[in-house]
Amino acid sequence: MASPIEARAPIKCDDPKTGIAPFCWNSLKVGDYMESWHKANVPKTCKKDEYWSVCFDRMATSNFKQDCTGITSSCEALDPKLHYLSPQWYYGAFNTWSINDFFKTWHKALDTVSKKNPATLVDAATPNDFDTFLGAQNNGKVSVDVPLNALVRKAGKNAKTDALAALIKAYPAKAKYDSAQIEKADPPIATHLKTRLEELLKIAETNLDAFVDFASDGTFSLKPRDFAVESLVDLLYPEGRIMVSID
Repeated sequence: MASPIEARAPIKCDDPKTGIAPFCWNSLKVGDYMESWHKANVPKTCKKDEYWSVCFDRMATSNFKQDCTGITSSCEALDPKLHYLSPQWYYGAFNTWSINDFFKTWHKALDTVSKKNPATLVDAATPNDFDTFLGAQNNGKVSVDVPLNALVRKAGKNAKTDALAALIKAYPAKAKYDSAQIEKADPPIATHLKTRLEELLKIAETNLDAFVDFASDGTFSLKPRDFAVESLVDLLYPEGRIMVSID
C-alpha cells in the first residue's frame, strides 16, 4: 500500500525558513522597504563606490560578502537558516542572487546556441520589414535589442520574459550592428547579445529603481528550476535539444 503524501507546511512570509514564495514580495512590501533602506543607508553607511546591491547583501546578515552585479562575479543565495535582519532583507538579498542567476542562465544558453547552431542567432538578427526600415534610416545599423527581443519572444511569454522585455525597453541598448553583414559581424552577433545581457544585469543590480521594477510581484522570488540552461536552450533551439553542463 502506497504511503500517504505528506502535506507540505504552508510558507510564512515572515519566516523564510519555511520557504520562499512570489506572493511574499507584495505581502512584505519588499520594494518599499528597499527604497527606504536605500535612502537611509547608501549615502552614509555604504562604502564609497560600493554598489547598493553589494552593500545591501553585506549588511543583510553578518557581513555576507558577495557581488551579484556581473555574469562572472561570485554570487550565492542567502541561506534562510542564517540570522538576517528582517524577512524583507532576506527577500531583497535573495532576489539579488535570483536575478543574477536568471541572467547567467540566458548568457550560458546563448553561448551554447551560438556554438551549436549559430544560425538561430543569425535568424533572430535578420531584420523584418520594419527593422529594415529602421536600419535604412540609420545607415543600415540595427539595435542589438532587435535580435534579443526576438529571442525573448521565442522563449515564451511568462512573468520572467515579460520582465526582461520591459527592462530592455526601459533601458535601450546603444550598441548596433550592420544589418547587411550579419554573418560577418565583428564582433559576432552572439558577442553583441551576451554583452547586452551583461549590461542589463549591471543595470538591474546597480539601479535600485530598475531592480524593484524587475523584481516586482515576486517574479524572481522562487527557487530556479533545475536544468534551467538546458530548458532555455530547448526553447531557443528546439530542433537540437542540446545537452549542456549547468556547473
